[in-house]
Amino acid sequence: MSAALAAAVAAVTSVTVTVFSLLLGDRQQRRKEERVQRQDLNAKYLNPLRLHLVENHFRLSGTLERTGSVSGTAEAMLVIDDPAEVSEKDAAWFNGTGCALISSTYLTACLFAQLKKVREDFPYLRLSAADDTQLAALLLRVQRGFLIDHGVYYVTQPSIGESMWVRNDERLLTYREFCERLQDPSWRVWTDRLIKFHIETAHRDKRERTQCLLMALAQLSEFLDGCVGGGHSIESRRQAESDDQA
Repeated sequence: MSAALAAAVAAVTSVTVTVFSLLLGDRQQRRKEERVQRQDLNAKYLNPLRLHLVENHFRLSGTLERTGSVSGTAEAMLVIDDPAEVSEKDAAWFNGTGCALISSTYLTACLFAQLKKVREDFPYLRLSAADDTQLAALLLRVQRGFLIDHGVYYVTQPSIGESMWVRNDERLLTYREFCERLQDPSWRVWTDRLIKFHIETAHRDKRERTQCLLMALAQLSEFLDGCVGGGHSIESRRQAESDDQA
């Protein structure tokens, strides 16, 4: 009787453990799948912003480095005195003398477009309440970074971003299209403060503003890297550039 009871208890225990293990494994698998789905969904909405954060961080870092030289300026950026001059330039200028300044302006305008889009896409992101709040704070910090010392006004940043979209094609303007728009004074005037921002950034006396902005860009980039389960975007870009120069 005791042997039979022991055998029955052992059998029940074995079945219970097996069922529990299956349930636990299934639960863990579901959690893993949900985590992957969440990261994939976040990546869909956040990766374009990650890209432009890295591009702007890299470009601004280069400008900051050059302002630490003997001249105290990033001379390649100082090709005009007044943004209005841009509308008088031809295609060769945008591809040559003016490329450093205007391409920097273009990349920041693209960043403004992606910042605005992420704000619009908030309902579709799979973030915890804490992450949702932190993302909003980090987005604001970047926008404020561009505003320091009367840089690019807060309300005009999303306006510039909106003007970068080709809505029918669901894409941003190409660099060439952007340059062609700048040749129209009535369109260019809305980007004047952004062009001026990059001209100012090329001078040593704006180093503190640039450093604050770089920190804000890096913090947002690091946060987004975690949201999508990716690597360290800015560090990867820096390493890639170092390898190319080696």
